[in-house]
Amino acid sequence: MKKALIFLILLFLILGFFPFQSLALTISPAKIIISADPGEKVETTMRVRNDLERTVTHISSVERYTVRGGEEPIFYPEAFGLPTWIEVPSELTLGPGESVDVPVKIRIPEDAPPGGHYAAIFWATAPPKGEGAVGIVTKVGALVLLEVSGEVIESGEVVDFRAPKKLFTHRPVSFSFALKNTGNVHLMPSGEVIIKNIFGRTLAILKVNPGEYYALPETTRTFTTQNWEPEGGLPKIEGKGFLAELKREKAGFALGYFKADLNLEYGKERKTGQASFGFWVLPWRILLIGILILAVIILFFTKGIQKYNQWVISKATKK
Repeated sequence: MKKALIFLILLFLILGFFPFQSLALTISPAKIIISADPGEKVETTMRVRNDLERTVTHISSVERYTVRGGEEPIFYPEAFGLPTWIEVPSELTLGPGESVDVPVKIRIPEDAPPGGHYAAIFWATAPPKGEGAVGIVTKVGALVLLEVSGEVIESGEVVDFRAPKKLFTHRPVSFSFALKNTGNVHLMPSGEVIIKNIFGRTLAILKVNPGEYYALPETTRTFTTQNWEPEGGLPKIEGKGFLAELKREKAGFALGYFKADLNLEYGKERKTGQASFGFWVLPWRILLIGILILAVIILFFTKGIQKYNQWVISKATKK
């Protein structure tokens, strides 16, 4: 324990005596989406802003981009493919609060394979200068999603449309689905989820993929939809336990069996996919209290009938 405390004190002193460098940089847009032909030269811009109160030099780099498991981003510094087609300034010096539109040039080779090509343009702080300088070099980047024309295959399959469980006590209810991209170009799914009750009446229509994310070729990515929730959203209810959950059931009330129908579209050819999921919403705390109240009413009603019958019998006997 004493050794750990001494280490923390020394670390604090070191960081206090040496200059410490951080990055506050804003890049827009976060995604550069382009369609082009083989042999074509494309020019666009990205805006870079220095959010610090001092002049900072930023160094650029371009890396290949892909995903693991459909969602985890992976970047490769190897110089081949799309990164070698992209030209950006090698460095950029910006004053406090200064922003600039940086030119981005993409030269697509004549023999570029059709379909999707992916990269990331990074801007990082220059390493600190001076003897004994200590700093953190942080990168901020924008993704480049390029579609090269030719034999482009838009193909996908909807898998695993579901909610987190099949039985809820109240709304909101969230949904997710996975899109398996079996083509050679990125796909951005859109569409809607229609919520119906047991009688087939439509109760809500939810937007699919509100974040407008993409599934890359040969990957399976999970997407979310809007939540099915009360109009205006569920108010924030603090605490746990029976009473807090009872309040949540009241605020997000729904009762019965419901069906969610997913109607999906993706690709320039507007291909479609469908799936369904059934679930229950049973606010058992409200039902329990309702049953107890009903039982009390029945008990009092029964007792009242008994008292009335006794009164009638007593009155008839006296006569």
